[in-house]
Amino acid sequence: MLDSLLSAKITLPASLALALLVVVIMLALVIWSVKRHRDPKLDVECGQPLDELIPSLSGLTHSTRVEGNTVEIFENGAYFDALFEEIASARRSVHFETYLWQEGKLGDRLAETLAERARAGVKVRVLLDASGCKKMGEAACHKLEEAGCKVARYHAPRLRNIGVLNRRDHRKLAVLDGRVALAGGHCIVDTWLGQAQDKEHFRDISVRLRGPIVHAVQSAFSENWVDETGELFVGDDVFPRLDAAGDITMHVARVKPERAAPAVKILHHLVLCVARHK
Repeated sequence: MLDSLLSAKITLPASLALALLVVVIMLALVIWSVKRHRDPKLDVECGQPLDELIPSLSGLTHSTRVEGNTVEIFENGAYFDALFEEIASARRSVHFETYLWQEGKLGDRLAETLAERARAGVKVRVLLDASGCKKMGEAACHKLEEAGCKVARYHAPRLRNIGVLNRRDHRKLAVLDGRVALAGGHCIVDTWLGQAQDKEHFRDISVRLRGPIVHAVQSAFSENWVDETGELFVGDDVFPRLDAAGDITMHVARVKPERAAPAVKILHHLVLCVARHK
């Protein structure tokens, strides 16, 4: 009789623990299924001429063809001359977004340039990836905030971000007065300076854009800014009327927050498909 009672006392807690474990596992599977990014294998065939495929490029990447733009290409460290020139020339708004910002000569110069614009009355918004910009240094951050720059960190390690901490902000762009945009691969790290003269210095490309396409780049910045701050910015300071500035047709493909359709991956596959020479 005593053995039976002891067995019952031992079995009941064990059964409850097992049931709880099953519930936790099932809940984890549900959360994983909801949160996981479904990245399909893509299959594409395209034998048409390149000019006939432009509408397909924009349509499949959730974008719109925009005519009347100019594009300037900057290689390696030459990009930063254009970046600082445009920031210093801004009179109404400066929006800056980056994945990596590390303490160094480049970071110090950028912090001072952005702070100077904020002190001059320009609205400066800075969006930093919380993981990639951990090494930007307290001095640079303090300088920005003290000058009046609005600084937000994308997907910072908070409880509400547990499910998205592996989703980082890899955008590197700037929009000045809503009229000029710069975007590409350059981060705010000293290894991007120079001319890729050795293995310690990176080779990269970025562009400066003028024309109606700038609205699309501003929209990309707004997307992540609103996701983090809830602030909607409107008006001519950020979305002015933009007339044609050139004869180049463009569209912007971007990765959206959370579980977005893989527009950039689609664009990558299509570009490889339509390439004719190299």
